[in-house]
Amino acid sequence: MLLEPFLLAFESLRDVFMILWDYWWIWVPLVLGMVTWETMVNYHSLQYVSDLKWVLLELRVPMEAHKSLKGMEQVFAAFHALPQPFPPKTLRMAFHAWKEKYFKGKVQDWLSLELVSISGEIHYYVRVLEESRNMVEAQIYAHYPDSEITQVSDYMAQLPMVLPTDEIDMTSMELALIKEDIYPIKTYPEFEEQGAGRDDVRRIDPLAPIAEAMTALTFGEYLGIQILIRPTNDSWVKKGQPVLDKLMGKTPKGLDPDLLEKGMRAVDEWLLGPGKKDEEKKDKPFNQLNPGLQETIKAMERSFSKLAFETGIRLLYVAPKDRYNKTRTGAVAAAFKQFATQALNGFKPGFMAEVRMGFNKEQKTLRNKRILHKRYKVREFPKVPFVLNTEELTTIWHFPDIGVKTPSLPRIDAKKGEAPAGIPIV
Repeated sequence: MLLEPFLLAFESLRDVFMILWDYWWIWVPLVLGMVTWETMVNYHSLQYVSDLKWVLLELRVPMEAHKSLKGMEQVFAAFHALPQPFPPKTLRMAFHAWKEKYFKGKVQDWLSLELVSISGEIHYYVRVLEESRNMVEAQIYAHYPDSEITQVSDYMAQLPMVLPTDEIDMTSMELALIKEDIYPIKTYPEFEEQGAGRDDVRRIDPLAPIAEAMTALTFGEYLGIQILIRPTNDSWVKKGQPVLDKLMGKTPKGLDPDLLEKGMRAVDEWLLGPGKKDEEKKDKPFNQLNPGLQETIKAMERSFSKLAFETGIRLLYVAPKDRYNKTRTGAVAAAFKQFATQALNGFKPGFMAEVRMGFNKEQKTLRNKRILHKRYKVREFPKVPFVLNTEELTTIWHFPDIGVKTPSLPRIDAKKGEAPAGIPIV
């Protein structure tokens, strides 16, 4: 009797195997065709990305820079002009987009915003496609006319091709959001407070704790924050609308009651009789929601009104083994906690290099380190990005305020002026 379930299961597996064996001429070509198609698509995509021409720009701002972060938010709004996918309006457009994606490997353009500490000296970088360089420079100069933008060689070229090595160790991680994209993080207006005067605004620059953690590095240490962005349409808003409806007490459109609710209704009908029906659930007025929930909904709706980007964030720390301190990455990740609130959203570690449990931890950790190092080096866009709007991006990546006293931040000692007009040219 005890063996009977196992015998039945064995017979079922045998029947399935026999069916697959008899009809191999149907499913084997289908499987091989799907594998071939996927391989071809990946090859064209890798070929397209490898042919892209990138430039790395270093940014510096004057010592006396003191400007509202709204200027940087306008820069991000202009970056939204990068090419982005739109739903095709005609069959011909849909076919063209399909051909570009699957036969030419075309992918959406993206930018890499980087804040890097090299031996304790902090640098701002933007990695951009060569064809988009003029647009990026024009927008930055428009809002920060005294800044300097210089094309430089890739700092990652100073490191070995593959990490870690016998002399150099590294650690890395990718950050993720705690909740759905629709919940915003704590943004820069919440770091500001009104001063004594009408126009006096006291700002706690959220960059300060990150800069302090990065400036503690010693000679030979590298620590980088990489923020990859590409424009997105309003599909993330439509995806998150059911979450907002649920917070407001509405029944999300297109969603049926869950299994628990159905079960409870069935029990009520059994106990109280089939004639007893629930009263229709009425939407609760907004002003009757609790104040905390009202603030959450307001923050979410304000987030909807801004342009948004698909985003990925990576941290990378590299150092000689005699000076290696893996808590460096943890200190920067901890600084990202300041953007979190209980009611809204925040950052958490996503894919990490260190494997702390399971078998072969050392081998898995080494594999993860090499994967993350390669992703950081080539600025690979994540396969599962999250969404941040222009205000959120400004909060985590902007030029330092004059109140940030970290001496290793990139500043220009003197502004450059243009030559007077009318000078004779020899």
